[in-house]
Amino acid sequence: MQPALKLDVCACGIHTEISCTGCGTPVCRHCSHQEITSNDPKNIIVTYFCPACKTDPQKNPWGILYWDGLKALYT
Repeated sequence: MQPALKLDVCACGIHTEISCTGCGTPVCRHCSHQEITSNDPKNIIVTYFCPACKTDPQKNPWGILYWDGLKALYT
């Protein structure tokens, strides 16, 4: 028999098992920002960031740095 999984509570009050990759705080799927952080198309890795870590380029290098450079190519 396995022990029960303890669910943490997001800032909005929803019980969740997801935590922010940057700081480790519990975030739900509605409050989190999801990024695909893999270069390999066969092994896709999805990471979750809280709103504070989403805009921090040291914790989420895929966010601002990657998309601003990519957006400049198409505008």
